Amino acid sequence: MADSDSKTNTQTRDRLIRAASYASLTVALTLVFAKLWAWQATGAISVLSSLADSILDVLASAITFVAVRYALTPADREHRFGHGKTEGLAALAQSVFIAGSAVYVGYEAVGRLFAPAAVLQPITGLTVIIGSTLLTLALLSFQRLVVRRTGSVAIEADALHYKTDVLVNLSVAIAIPIASWTNWTIIDPLVGIGVAACLMFSAFGIASKSMDILLDREIPDAQRQRIREIALANPAVKGFHDLRTRSGGTRYIIQFHLELDPQTTLVDTHFILDAVEDDIRREFKGCELIVHADPVGFPERRDRFE
Repeated sequence: MADSDSKTNTQTRDRLIRAASYASLTVALTLVFAKLWAWQATGAISVLSSLADSILDVLASAITFVAVRYALTPADREHRFGHGKTEGLAALAQSVFIAGSAVYVGYEAVGRLFAPAAVLQPITGLTVIIGSTLLTLALLSFQRLVVRRTGSVAIEADALHYKTDVLVNLSVAIAIPIASWTNWTIIDPLVGIGVAACLMFSAFGIASKSMDILLDREIPDAQRQRIREIALANPAVKGFHDLRTRSGGTRYIIQFHLELDPQTTLVDTHFILDAVEDDIRREFKGCELIVHADPVGFPERRDRFE
């Protein structure tokens, strides 16, 4: 029954992740065409910065789209732990693209700072930006749901730069009327510079999280403590040590040693370990577990980081 439930949970998680990647790519393509039209109509650097961000969104979403499919490929002979780390690579690639977008927008904004120009057709620009913001907010709501239920780092990275998009769009929505209906044309390039800074900050955050996955950083301490509590809650478990964890992209990979009564038979040991594993999998859906049994009190070399 536990295996059946685990399989169902995995299938549901995979469907959600795939659906999120489809939605992200569709929204990104829609926003590029809408903002390209708005930029041609207004000539505003702030709109250009938002367009550049959306073009990068297409590339990032395309990477996520491909990476998610590969990451969800079942484990095979050469990849016994699956392909989940592809999500970390996808997130890292996204951060590079976003950083490049920040440099481009910053360069254009600084140029316009020294050569201000009027913003044309502000109503057109505002309409597109407001529509883009509403569409992005709808996508973010779905992505938050998927991340909450799956823990997908690739979708989380995708959602992070869409959150930045909302801030970008709101900034542009403020800049357009001010720059077009007043003499404060400098507002347009200043917003562009602010957008570039936000993009760079976002890129750093995504890169940091992806490197945690690629370099096998331990999962958060609170979750490590929870694993320990679940294992020790079994009355047959007399001790717990050498907990090692890492993220496999969409799931955790967990290993530890359990200390049991030295008189416990091999059959009973098997059932105890299965029971502990089932308890942990109920809370950490789809995790990969490696558990070793030790007789309590037996001297052995232990992990020096515990």
